Amino acid sequence: MDALPDATAVLDQSGTIIAVNRAWRMFSVDNGGRPEATGAGVSYLDVCVRAAASGCGDASEVVSGLKAVLAGSTVESDREYPCSSPTAGRWFTSRITPMGGPTGGAVASHINISRRKMFELELVQRSSHDPLTGLANRMLFTDHLATALSARPGRSPVPDVGVLYIDLDDFKAINDTYGHDAGDEVLLTAAYRLRGQVRPQDTVARLGGDEFVVCAPRVTAQDLENLASRLGVALDAPHQVHGERVHAGGSVGAHLAAPGETVASSLQLADRAMYEAKRTRSRAL
Repeated sequence: MDALPDATAVLDQSGTIIAVNRAWRMFSVDNGGRPEATGAGVSYLDVCVRAAASGCGDASEVVSGLKAVLAGSTVESDREYPCSSPTAGRWFTSRITPMGGPTGGAVASHINISRRKMFELELVQRSSHDPLTGLANRMLFTDHLATALSARPGRSPVPDVGVLYIDLDDFKAINDTYGHDAGDEVLLTAAYRLRGQVRPQDTVARLGGDEFVVCAPRVTAQDLENLASRLGVALDAPHQVHGERVHAGGSVGAHLAAPGETVASSLQLADRAMYEAKRTRSRAL
């Protein structure tokens, strides 16, 4: 058992640990525990039950799986779970399999899958976020807006949802004059400024080019007007490009979407409001 790389324990039919390997003991030490608290003679089932009672959902699933394996109603129980330390994000698979023979029991292993999980999370990040700014992309934004607009079973109707459509002014001129690297810097700065004005529950996305959108759930008309004003002021601040101060303010269109409104119609109405704001800004210049 000590040659096995994964933390492994052998359990009797009652769920009590009868043997553990070195990796199991070291895992306990590395995470600030005491080997004797999770070693031979300790009821692993009781340990998991206590963890579940303290609110750990993963432990609750492990309890169900362990009981099923010990009762012979399943041949394997696998659960992926996060187990982060203060300095590292880690993921493990808890795998419990029955032992043959007249005594019964089970083998419980904790397999480190952090490398695979990080790769999977990176793929999800790439598929749902804009590669330049790190903001949500169109697909993720659409999902968040659809959720915000949808009523949930058993709950009262969702409040209104603010949708803002933002287009940078004179962005093409910056690209043409200073180059696309300078344009990317302006986009990055604009994204940073937009993120700084929204709430944690709001979603900021880049749709492409110099177009951005914001989904602000649970807002009033006044909240939305204030947010649109803050975004406009933030975007109007000058940018430092090749030693020069240039302006690439944003035209902000706001629409207060009612519950049940579609994603397409709310975006279209916010887009129309943005073009009206752009015409108003052009007349003022």
